[in-house]
Amino acid sequence: MNTIFSTFTFILILIFTGITLSGACLAGEKINQSLSVETTGIVYVNIPRGLVNIQGWDKPKVMIQGELDDTTKRLIFKTENNKTFIKVDTEGQQHWGDSSVLSIFIPQQLQLRFKGIDTSFILSKLNSDIEGKSINGDLMVKKSHGKIKLSVVSGNVTLIESSGFAKIKSVSGMVNFSGDFEQAYLKSISGDIKADVSGTDKLTIKNISGDTQISGQAKNKAQLELSSVSGDILYKVTDELNAECEVVSQFGGEINNQLTDDLPIEGNLNKKTLSFISGDGSGRLSMNTVNGSVSIEKIINE
Repeated sequence: MNTIFSTFTFILILIFTGITLSGACLAGEKINQSLSVETTGIVYVNIPRGLVNIQGWDKPKVMIQGELDDTTKRLIFKTENNKTFIKVDTEGQQHWGDSSVLSIFIPQQLQLRFKGIDTSFILSKLNSDIEGKSINGDLMVKKSHGKIKLSVVSGNVTLIESSGFAKIKSVSGMVNFSGDFEQAYLKSISGDIKADVSGTDKLTIKNISGDTQISGQAKNKAQLELSSVSGDILYKVTDELNAECEVVSQFGGEINNQLTDDLPIEGNLNKKTLSFISGDGSGRLSMNTVNGSVSIEKIINE
């Protein structure tokens, strides 16, 4: 009787221990898990530290692979009512050891919401709304379509080979932008912006304490509005520009126009203005800087 009781007790201990470990600390563990999901809905990703690659695919499931942060307390991976949650909980504010390196695959049509602290994200092949932010990390989105909203503090943002609508905000980092967008808004503080305007119908750029450089042939009827404070603006024009152009530089900046023979007019308070029509004038180009210079260069393809 005692032997049977002891054996039963031992089995209970093993079962209890196994259950506890399965939900306990996963620090530094390699994982390979998947969940079946509906092809409509939202995926929420919250990874406080590491490198996360999120890629769309044509399978009705979400898969997560890779290695967890050395300070991981638990991994939350569940789906409820068309919402899928992926979250890494860490031990307080500790930042020792290796950070997470994860690859996440989701159905292409699912919406994505993501955030991190010391986290860089690479997103690709997604065909629905994307919204995310990181405090200290780089964000890259490529080969995706939809409403794309990205923000970062102390990191670079790259949005390329994509389409739809875009809104990007960056502090202390560079913004790289290109693609086929109906409307795009780019804002940077203490960082440079580089944009290819050839695929965008309406583009607004605001930059504070950073330089702005745009390039490419503007679309017919494109609306381009660029403004800068304490930074220069440069437009490298390829082929013909069809737009009404208005250029303003205030408080000491220069205006350099290589596109036409039109010259800027000087006004009060070191203000310079330049207005002219290029090509058929079907679009609109506005470039305004305070305490910075504006240059329009004609690029000749050899």
